Amino acid sequence: MTNLPNRNSFFLLGNQNTWDINTYTCAVKTFGEIFHAHAQTMQSVTQFAQEVYRGVREVSPFIECITREVCPSCKDVCCINKHGFYNFEDLIYMHALGLRPPPPDFMKKETDPCQFLSPTGCIMERSVRPSGCNWYFCDSLFDSMETRSEYQAFDEAFGRIAELWMKMASEFRNAGILLAG
Repeated sequence: MTNLPNRNSFFLLGNQNTWDINTYTCAVKTFGEIFHAHAQTMQSVTQFAQEVYRGVREVSPFIECITREVCPSCKDVCCINKHGFYNFEDLIYMHALGLRPPPPDFMKKETDPCQFLSPTGCIMERSVRPSGCNWYFCDSLFDSMETRSEYQAFDEAFGRIAELWMKMASEFRNAGILLAG
């Protein structure tokens, strides 16, 4: 296995503001090795990730409907680069799904438009976007969501997804695989 920072240091890397190209590359490689070498131990993490994936896909049409109405006329675009980084939990999620996240553009400033934003919206499927993107709703978007009859069902489903996300991260941490390198 790769030489890892001690366990506590590695968990501090969950904040994308601490990422640099070398740390990020090491983290992605390490997660790949962990999920490959410890597939059996990571089984419950993988199950939670799959449930999150399905849940996000189920709520995505509701969110997409609202974003198609609200986002094109927005004057203060919130799809900025700082929301487009995969954090520690995102890397757990992506690797549990057997996916490798696209490399972030470390040359962009946090306030620049997100590297995944195109003229017609995000180029990434919602279920594999960074959590900073998926879990953030600006006031205009949120206000519009709340007026819809489907909002309560969405809110409940989104709450379940958030619980699954936290269980996934907790299961990974409780597995005790990341030890001092």
